[in-house]
Amino acid sequence: MARKAKLGYQDEYLQILQDLKGDEAGRVAANEYLAASYPHGEADAYRGAINPVLLDEAQYGVLSEAATTLSSIMEKVMSKYHRDRTFRSLFGFDSAIESMTLVPSGCNAAVPLARVDLFFDPKTKDFKICGIATGGIDGMAVSSEAVRAIMRTNAYREFAKLHEVEFFDPVSACTDQLLHTYRTWVNAEEGHNHPKNPSLAIVDIEGSPRAAETETFIKHLHGEGCYANAASFSELKIKEVDGREQLVDSHGPVTCVWLRATADEAVRDGGKGVQALFSATRRGLVCTIGGYRSWPCCTRSFIEVLRTKECRSVLSRPENAFVEAHFAETHVITPYIDLSDFFDQDKWLIKTTDGRDSGGIIAGAGMSKADWRKCLVKSIKSRDAVQEYIPQQSMMVVSGGDKPAEMNVILGLYIFGGKLCGIRANCGTGYTIADWDDQVELACGVVH
Repeated sequence: MARKAKLGYQDEYLQILQDLKGDEAGRVAANEYLAASYPHGEADAYRGAINPVLLDEAQYGVLSEAATTLSSIMEKVMSKYHRDRTFRSLFGFDSAIESMTLVPSGCNAAVPLARVDLFFDPKTKDFKICGIATGGIDGMAVSSEAVRAIMRTNAYREFAKLHEVEFFDPVSACTDQLLHTYRTWVNAEEGHNHPKNPSLAIVDIEGSPRAAETETFIKHLHGEGCYANAASFSELKIKEVDGREQLVDSHGPVTCVWLRATADEAVRDGGKGVQALFSATRRGLVCTIGGYRSWPCCTRSFIEVLRTKECRSVLSRPENAFVEAHFAETHVITPYIDLSDFFDQDKWLIKTTDGRDSGGIIAGAGMSKADWRKCLVKSIKSRDAVQEYIPQQSMMVVSGGDKPAEMNVILGLYIFGGKLCGIRANCGTGYTIADWDDQVELACGVVH
């Protein structure tokens, strides 16, 4: 069961909403804004949530420090992964995925963009990390829109009279990091490349769920003086243009690619285009930013490897203590694992094969012992993982009706360039996020 987190600022905000009799006028204004904003398919999922997640400075400080530590851990582990074949073997990737992760980027940072998902206890300031994304990162635009919507409510205006609230802008922060990463590329000032304003293609699979958010980023990049467009893998080719080989899409030559597709999506759906992209990247024709080189961080194997002696020797003592304290215990299921260690289904859940999304989470809680053990056995063949079940934190959320409802909350830390640049907050009810068919997106801010 979720543990209820009683927060002073949260309760104060709810009291303001109660004094305003639910702030019907504010709710209407927020919903109208969301309906008129960019055409995200998720609008209905979070429309009507008019109270934000509010962190105090101490809570924000804990999460900010965690982001810095996480960035250091990921950079160190990926450095070891790229130079040590024996260390790479601990991850157990197939050859297609592994070869993709070894394509050099020519940029300074191995993990310039990441989102780390965790359950945070505001009262104790403790947290448990359940997943990392470096490719397929999303939610930035909906987080920004949730903030803009809530600012249209009377409840927020009343709260802001009493407190200074700082919100995040992860879209701007991500855009800044994309351009900064491009400028660290070894060929950023060579030949036809432009050191400040690259021709940037945002590459994803056909029918990507991230397509609407990509349009938001294209507009934002245009505002920064950067030519940008969306592209699919099928458009990518290496052609001779003006006497030199270049990567091109249907709009013309490309000097920078933001790869939004995850590594497994690229292998599965990319076809010849993905080979053209990585050939161009390897040869220094294009700067590719995205999850392919940092993909190991996204996998269940990564969390398991963090606790091995090989990985402990790479990290500092405080970083190893951070891993032990804050990463959910995770084990990849192999034919050699003792499944009886995981028979207590209330303590574990199953996550599907590396690279799959939250839709592949199976919670043992609520299942019969026989069904749970069948799921464990079935997972051996596909190398699924078992992860400790983390007690979810809850808060009162005003969504839809006037009466608040208690919902479980998960935070996503956007870590760009090694620092915390935004926090996504969404919530729902059920044993796992995969069960949250009533998901609600919340604004998240820091009260100073």
